[in-house]
Amino acid sequence: MSYPYQPQTFRRHPSLVLSALVALALLGACNKTTTDIPLATLVEQHAEYNGQTLTTIGIVRTFDVPRHYWIEDDDLNRVAIEPDEAVSDLVGKRVRVTGHYRASRETGRVLEATEVTLLDTESK
Repeated sequence: MSYPYQPQTFRRHPSLVLSALVALALLGACNKTTTDIPLATLVEQHAEYNGQTLTTIGIVRTFDVPRHYWIEDDDLNRVAIEPDEAVSDLVGKRVRVTGHYRASRETGRVLEATEVTLLDTESK
């Protein structure tokens, strides 16, 4: 019985092994998924999700002094969104935000947005 490759090929060409490992690592990075978490869950279990990449949905709100933005649900569960530019033109709109979540006593609940998707065009 013959096999399509010779095991000694990898011993003769260690760069093939390295190339295969790099390809697997890149494939793993491309398949990274986020977790969809309701705002109420983020408020109630903020420590559990600290440091994770996740997605949540809410309506963009703002306050003038100091200027800042957040998303909230119908029960007024809130998470700040940074940077401001990610949502500054979407105030009153329902959005899906993906990003890195952090929660602490000093900074509160913050989602560093990497992707923002408008879900509807009606102002609320």
